[in-house]
Amino acid sequence: MSKINLNRKLFAIHSWLGLFLGIFFLLISISGAISVFRFELNSLIYGRKMDYKLEENRKRLSYDTIFSIAKKDFPAMPYYVCGFDEVYKNKPAFFSGVDHVEPQLFTTSMKYRINNLNPYTGERLLEANSNGKNNIIDWIMGFHYSLAFGEGGELFVVLLDFALLASLITGFIFYRKHIIKVLTFKEKIKFSNWRLATSGLHRVVGVWALLFNFLIFGSGIYYQKKFFVEKWWDKYTHTTHEAKHQHHKIQYPLSGISLDSLRTIAVKKFPSMKFDIVSVNSGEDGSITAFGTAQESMFFAYGNYALVNFDSAGRFTNTVYTPWEKLSASEKFDNINFSLFHTGWALGTVGKTIWCIMGFTPAFLSITGFLLWYRKRKTQIKHS
Repeated sequence: MSKINLNRKLFAIHSWLGLFLGIFFLLISISGAISVFRFELNSLIYGRKMDYKLEENRKRLSYDTIFSIAKKDFPAMPYYVCGFDEVYKNKPAFFSGVDHVEPQLFTTSMKYRINNLNPYTGERLLEANSNGKNNIIDWIMGFHYSLAFGEGGELFVVLLDFALLASLITGFIFYRKHIIKVLTFKEKIKFSNWRLATSGLHRVVGVWALLFNFLIFGSGIYYQKKFFVEKWWDKYTHTTHEAKHQHHKIQYPLSGISLDSLRTIAVKKFPSMKFDIVSVNSGEDGSITAFGTAQESMFFAYGNYALVNFDSAGRFTNTVYTPWEKLSASEKFDNINFSLFHTGWALGTVGKTIWCIMGFTPAFLSITGFLLWYRKRKTQIKHS
């Protein structure tokens, strides 16, 4: 195959990927940009609905009280989480009920409801759920990872990631001679007509976004590494699922168990722990877990959590915590917070803004790339 024919085929592959991926990347880019600023947007949209009067001299609700409210508002849930941020006193208390349903490929296997409370009075401030009620920003974040089609949608997004990789590779090969010129600002964009302008913008934006898009591809794939584990497929390829809701007949924890007492035990196990939440598995084994941040680290995924576990009778069973320095190389890699590369959060508002803008480049490059190919194809047909 001649070099000219190879370039034509690479350009065709690159352009058809642009046609196929353009609309999906636009949707993912918009939802991703919103997700990057999800905390700020949630505070802007819903912050006032969760305001309450701070009373520093007043005792806050106990975990037992929050748990009793949770069971009353969300009865017969197999899993509960309750607590409040004990570091930031101006945050509301919260509780949630979580239910895991029979796995379906194109629907989420987890349903949840969450309620925010005045931590002094128990007044309900704002209720949200997994269907998007009062948390549209969180729903958009879920859309970003699955297009709102459950794990089947997540798998499709993973395939889009690989298609993005193919687009990056073909684009790199096709425009490799322009890379040095672009990076040294010697590549000039001509605006004499739309084709030259589009072609120049495509090359310049594509080169500068190359590293960024590789980071997006790599971190996005790592987020969804479960699809490369055989056990993930088992839940959809095997039909021998036992009924998972029979345990609702027995509600744990057993009477007489105080979550506040378990919190006290947990804090004694880890005095330096910044206590966070208590989770209760109200069915099956009835286990109870106290969570707390033991060590803050920019590179830790979701912080370095210490877990203190109890059985259904409130008896201490074990702790789970390993300091960063004691992790093996593979364990450190597995615990890296890849949102550092996927969202730019570690660089503050400036980093998130850059990531937000650059997040639109795959959609821009896909659409402009196809337009260039279509115009060239149309000209070839006209002169044939």
